[in-house]
Amino acid sequence: MLGNTSGFAALIKKECSHVIITHCVLHRHALASRTMPTFLKEVMSTCVKIINFIRARALNHRLFKKLCQEMGSEHEVLLYYTEVRWLSRGQVLKRLFELREEVLLFLKNKENSLYEYLEREDFVEGLAYLADIFTHLNEINLSLQGPAVTIVDASERLKGFLGKLPLWKRRVESGNFANFPMLEELIMQKTQSDGHTTSKKVQKEVSKHLETLQTSFEGYFSPESLEKETWVRSPFLIDIDSISDEDLIKDDLIDMRSKKF
Repeated sequence: MLGNTSGFAALIKKECSHVIITHCVLHRHALASRTMPTFLKEVMSTCVKIINFIRARALNHRLFKKLCQEMGSEHEVLLYYTEVRWLSRGQVLKRLFELREEVLLFLKNKENSLYEYLEREDFVEGLAYLADIFTHLNEINLSLQGPAVTIVDASERLKGFLGKLPLWKRRVESGNFANFPMLEELIMQKTQSDGHTTSKKVQKEVSKHLETLQTSFEGYFSPESLEKETWVRSPFLIDIDSISDEDLIKDDLIDMRSKKF
């Protein structure tokens, strides 16, 4: 589609040279979201194994549902995980986190060694963080969709998200997890029960992930590219000299600025 010679974009350019071509924002957003350090990748991989053990077998699925009913759980089933719907894993991981005690008991009854992960504090904290961050990523992804969303809208929302990442990183490094409600709730429960806060390992991994996530996003959405169309919203703030002399919109902007309102 975007081939330099015979692709759709190239053919359009031949007829209308002034047309601006841009790659799909949603696709780039999904690619940028895949960045994860080793520890969190291992947590994600283990979560997939746990979910598949219960959901991929009809008998296990029925038995687990019955167990949840007997325990009076808010939810009775785990959600399916699919690699294609990468950003939907926020809901999948959230459900696993909420049913972690039921899953732990079920795996123990089945004598499946995966239960050992759910007894590790760092693993459960990693699970809570992944559920939180993918919820954020899914929300921004959904905000970029729809027939009424323009490239200007998408740029503003991505710029806002990119501006939050370093703030979240600084908060995490100072021990503030307010932007990650599931992880924060888990830490508060642990603090009340034994006086301990989150492990330094998880705190370090979360900080590292937020940094690599920002780097990855900026690789697909540079600050310059996100600022490119700001003149549409704020024509009086843009530097006229930053616009190419070949762009006829420059004349209109000069006329607009010369008028008194």
